[in-house]
Amino acid sequence: MHPQTSPPSIALSAPGHVSQQRMADLLSAVKTVRSQSDATSEPALTPVITTQRKTEATVKGNGSEDELRSDAISSHQTTIAACSTPEDALQLLRLHPDTTTFLSILSRLCSDKGFDKAFSLSAPGPLQAQLVNTLLTTNLPAFWPILGDKDRALLIACVTNITGINAVIARLRTLATQASTSTSESDIQSIKMLVEVLGRCLRGDDAVAKLCQGLHGCLPDGTKRQIVWKDLVNVLASGKVISVTAQAEDVVVRAKLESRAKPSWLSIGPDYAAWLGRNIAKLAVRLNESISVEASSQLLAKSLSLGHPSSLLKGFFPLMAASEDRLMAVFQQLPSYSRRKLLEMTMRWLSEIAPSDAQNAISPDCIGAMAALFAVFHRADSSTCQILTSLVGDAAFNASISLSVRRAAVTVMATSSLDELQALLEKTMTTFGDRLFIDHAPILQQENLAQNLLLAAGYLHRETPMAVLLTARSQGHMQGTSNRLDTSSQRARWLGMAVATAVSSLVDKEGAKMDFHVDEMKTDEAKWYVDLVHVRDQTGTLQDFEALIQAQDRTVKLPRRSARIAVDQPQKLNGKPVFGPPRPPEPAQPSQTEIVGEKVTELLDDVSDDDDDLKPYAKPDSDPEDSDEDASLVNRNKPRAPVYIRDLMRFLNDDKDPNRFQLGIKHAAPLVRRKSTFGNEVKDHSEELLRTLCNLQDPFSTDNFDEFRLQAMIAVLLADIDTLAPWFSKQAFAGEYSLSQRCIMLAALGLAGRELAGLQNEDALNPAITNTDFPTKRLPPRLHALYAPTLRPLARLNTAYKTEQHHLLQPLALEAADKSTSHLNAIKVRTFSSRLTDNHRTKRHPPPNNLAKIFTTTFFYPLLTQYQRDVAAYSSSSIWTTAPILLTTYLKTLTLLLHASGPATLHLPTLSSNFWDFLLSLRTQAGMDISVLEAVLFGLLTLLEVNTDHRRLAEEQAKQLMATQEWVGLVFENFGGREGEVSLVGSGAGEEEEKVRALSAGVLVKCGAVHTMDHSHMDHSHGGMGHGDMGHGDMGHGDQPMCSMNVHLPPPPPNHLPQTTKIQIPNKTTPHLQKQMLFTWSTKNLCIIFPSWRITGVGSLILSLLAVAALTAGYEAVREASRQYEQRLAARLASTPRGAVRAGEQKGRVVKAVLYGVQVFYSFFIMLLFMTYNGWVMIAVGVGATIGFLLFSGSSVQKSAACH
Repeated sequence: MHPQTSPPSIALSAPGHVSQQRMADLLSAVKTVRSQSDATSEPALTPVITTQRKTEATVKGNGSEDELRSDAISSHQTTIAACSTPEDALQLLRLHPDTTTFLSILSRLCSDKGFDKAFSLSAPGPLQAQLVNTLLTTNLPAFWPILGDKDRALLIACVTNITGINAVIARLRTLATQASTSTSESDIQSIKMLVEVLGRCLRGDDAVAKLCQGLHGCLPDGTKRQIVWKDLVNVLASGKVISVTAQAEDVVVRAKLESRAKPSWLSIGPDYAAWLGRNIAKLAVRLNESISVEASSQLLAKSLSLGHPSSLLKGFFPLMAASEDRLMAVFQQLPSYSRRKLLEMTMRWLSEIAPSDAQNAISPDCIGAMAALFAVFHRADSSTCQILTSLVGDAAFNASISLSVRRAAVTVMATSSLDELQALLEKTMTTFGDRLFIDHAPILQQENLAQNLLLAAGYLHRETPMAVLLTARSQGHMQGTSNRLDTSSQRARWLGMAVATAVSSLVDKEGAKMDFHVDEMKTDEAKWYVDLVHVRDQTGTLQDFEALIQAQDRTVKLPRRSARIAVDQPQKLNGKPVFGPPRPPEPAQPSQTEIVGEKVTELLDDVSDDDDDLKPYAKPDSDPEDSDEDASLVNRNKPRAPVYIRDLMRFLNDDKDPNRFQLGIKHAAPLVRRKSTFGNEVKDHSEELLRTLCNLQDPFSTDNFDEFRLQAMIAVLLADIDTLAPWFSKQAFAGEYSLSQRCIMLAALGLAGRELAGLQNEDALNPAITNTDFPTKRLPPRLHALYAPTLRPLARLNTAYKTEQHHLLQPLALEAADKSTSHLNAIKVRTFSSRLTDNHRTKRHPPPNNLAKIFTTTFFYPLLTQYQRDVAAYSSSSIWTTAPILLTTYLKTLTLLLHASGPATLHLPTLSSNFWDFLLSLRTQAGMDISVLEAVLFGLLTLLEVNTDHRRLAEEQAKQLMATQEWVGLVFENFGGREGEVSLVGSGAGEEEEKVRALSAGVLVKCGAVHTMDHSHMDHSHGGMGHGDMGHGDMGHGDQPMCSMNVHLPPPPPNHLPQTTKIQIPNKTTPHLQKQMLFTWSTKNLCIIFPSWRITGVGSLILSLLAVAALTAGYEAVREASRQYEQRLAARLASTPRGAVRAGEQKGRVVKAVLYGVQVFYSFFIMLLFMTYNGWVMIAVGVGATIGFLLFSGSSVQKSAACH
């Protein structure tokens, strides 16, 4: 309080009392002036500041506006002068000050000399926390909407510190939690203001550097400063900012206040990660090295677990590439596990910006630039080469790394550490020749490992040839090559030959080099693999790496620049848009159109002499758009359909005019199909057009928008399928696309492939598109409407899936119906299966299947490779493993393409092996989602259907066949299947369960057909070995039931079959492949040794068991007879004269040999009885042996021929 000479007055901020005076333009709050006597009557109000009050006469006499303004300024200056400490500022902020006072307080808080004592908001403390909390909760909602940008900057400066950022995040989380339960308008507005404040606090690439600099300036204590910095690192790099901001924006969207508002960059993971990477680099480069290196390394180590590594490194490395010393210092300060993680993420990020196709031309400058970065890491830490060895030698990790990055890594190891390079060669050679790796690893991993092996061998041979020679002569390399040549996979065998040939070219002399003399080793790909040992790259500089990143940024930004150009309006003529090339300029002088001089006019004598040949014009067709009576409502500037691809892209990018947009999307597919056969216009713009279609949104709610977009994608793909299909397959796995976008991309690939196979007319999956001809070949609109077919609705990928599923399972069901009614064959007029074909119809030649030629290289391997790379890079967090709808669509696409390609597919054996292994690898995911399970079973069924060479399948894919039978059999049992006959209609389960049972039954039927075919070939090829008399006719192939080998499974019920139809399918362990060696107590259809010895009931079972016991007891009788004969022979020889002893011994020897043969035969027969693995038969054998020993054996138990 300051002493006053005149009666004091109390200046209070009283919100709610609005002044009627003209001072309102200067003050946002009104100061209520009361006398001292009045103040004492309100004890609840305590004086804060006392000022001298003017007398009433003075006010009345000099009540001009200037005097009032000067009085207000004087009062304000007195209030600010009294605010000499941060505590006073806190009290004033809590009392709702006016705008001028509030801004003055903010200025003092931002200044280092604003108070009597040094005070800074950057230093965390209780007073700072109270000030910031008051600003955010009390003052921000009141002042933020009315402040200008300059005044808002003061408020942002007060909360741009560690305390302020924590307070904003905590306040946002609290308001978002409250608004999620009870939506309040004030809470929603506060959330929007806090999100904007947080975005302004963190805006800029040097925001973190400023925070760190302010922290070091106000906290001299290193320990406390380290604790505060770790708290800031946890806030910025733990994902807390992203999650809280995203939650807050979701609350605002659910409140339907900003349904179409652009989300803040704080809630977008890639944008925030890129911002964080740029800030880490600025922090490391801008500040003093003693301060910045440790702080930036801590923030970088924590940010590696944030997610979105590509965006993080894309923001980090461009700025760090300009300062090699700081980059090395930051890398040295990282923990060992963070260094390895940084190298992993760097190699994956470089694989995205560097070429990934193996045989494509790779720029040496690109490899040298990436090698320069790895070399900097090695100079900073000598253990970098050891980490690179483990990463390059890891087959699973290499699946997501491009060849150019691996070449750069091997180059650095060759120039920095030959010991690690030799260790890499030995590790890759051991893994490459391992039989388990050959049989079970994806072919992509095997190819990448073979490339790494050859690169390492080539570099090491140039430095130390003896090391490569010893490795090539080692047992591991020899055995690995043998394992490769012995595998059933054609691709794996070819890789073994390529690696062996390349290594032999290094270590062997000219006449002794390995040559397999096969056509596969004479292809361009084989030569490329062999030449890998001669590759020699050079290490560049960090400037080259910086140039590489800049070139990549320019490449990425090109589509955006073209998109901005696309919105330009076309040229106009007479106010109407005109498309195509520019029109020639008008001539300077107008041409003469009127005849000057004398004119000749023909005068008709008789009007009736009109020419009858002249006919009047018909009435033009009515235009519905011109039918409005009000001429002002008719749109005379209607857009015309685009005729060029560039015009089409302008139409699609137009989000202002709905007519242009809808006209463009409707005419996209017809225009592309017309243009695809004329020139290179579509090919030149194909990738840009596909990107536009993938990212295209529908701002005008266009009818059938998804169908039109899908048709356009199919049309563009078919324009250049060899180039676009692999590129589009890669795009489906890359970029920030949504689930629906990825699904429609896969659907476009699948339907385009089916149309390429000639199936668009057969199954009506691809709808007919109108207006695909040029206007000169089209009927007039009136006649075209009469004769043109109507547009059929677009069928989705699921329709194709259900159609093919029905086509595959219907023959099995009809064949089952024939077998189940075989006893009525005599009275049948026509079998069920004969209804599938109609001999009276004219047979048409199928359309040419162009898909079979390119399916393997253009569709299958690109899709499979990209999936394996994505899963290898992200493991269980990959979107392709966490989203069942995406994996199901992917499997359906691959399966439908394989079915469309058919048995004529090139390289079908290798493709089938890889696809089979891939489907079996999805058994775990199939067990967690029924839609994935259904797609996997459909893939297996299609695979067995396409491979018509059953003998080859049984010989080369026996392991996969057995695994499929075993797993599908378990699936069938888990979904309600059981041994015996089951009706086709099902047991009342759900529709999905019925589909799974039907598909599993179909797979088992196909596997049984493969076994039957394999068994019949064995009969023919080994006919001289007595197989014809083994009783195959009685093993269940005819009308007689099979011996303990019957499994009756339900196929899908065709609509025209009776509901009691049943199907009989061979078990997963049929007698044609192996004998069932499992213990059982079942006696149903049990056969004992011979087919004729069959258990059909309880009586036959008892008689059989008694017979088994008698046979076993008879063995003991034979043994006892042999022993007694030996005793009698010995006694007879003892009483025989010496001259006749030799003849007696010879005769006795022959008899003993006969008895021994009978005994051995008996023992093997008993063994066959025991090996029926039936519990009752085993007990009968034991009982018979016991009875025989008690009745016939007079000696102790001893080892005999029974051990056979």
